[in-house]
Amino acid sequence: MMEIVSIDKDGSVVVKMNAREAKEVRDDLGGIPFTLVTPSGDKLHSLLEWATPRRAS
Repeated sequence: MMEIVSIDKDGSVVVKMNAREAKEVRDDLGGIPFTLVTPSGDKLHSLLEWATPRRAS
């Protein structure tokens, strides 16, 4: 179950998600045309690709 774990005084947010949620968010971001994704969304997509690598078919 995805949840916000903490919000620091500087505004940093820590989010906890399971592997299925990470894959779904990664896939959602990957389905958006690159020109419509913010730098933050692109970074999150990259982090989630690292955390949930696609398996070879």
